[in-house]
Amino acid sequence: MKYLIIIASLCCFIGIVDLPIGYYTFLRIIVSFMAFVIIVNEFRSRRFWFITFVLIFILFNPIFPIYLYLKPIWIVIDCIVGLLLLYYFYSLVPKKKIKEHENMNVQSQEIPRTRDRIIK
Repeated sequence: MKYLIIIASLCCFIGIVDLPIGYYTFLRIIVSFMAFVIIVNEFRSRRFWFITFVLIFILFNPIFPIYLYLKPIWIVIDCIVGLLLLYYFYSLVPKKKIKEHENMNVQSQEIPRTRDRIIK
């Protein structure tokens, strides 16, 4: 799922250029699919991402499309959605923890030694 988010983000950035209408239909499908997956994952945990991707899902849904008719508006929306997808991807990646040197406090215990050995 993580790499599909990057693909959807890249598709948003590619959508900035003037392309045929078929690409924008594909863009609507892929972005709405990723928004739906994120909505399902964030349903109970993080409210900001849930609300944000519900709005993105409504804006990009291919079944009842919203037409804004002006390319500059869609360029801004595509950039914002692409950046949000990238930011969400980087929030999913676990941060590597730097391992600290572990100081082992080994207390030496003296083993009682006797001169007599018991042999069985």
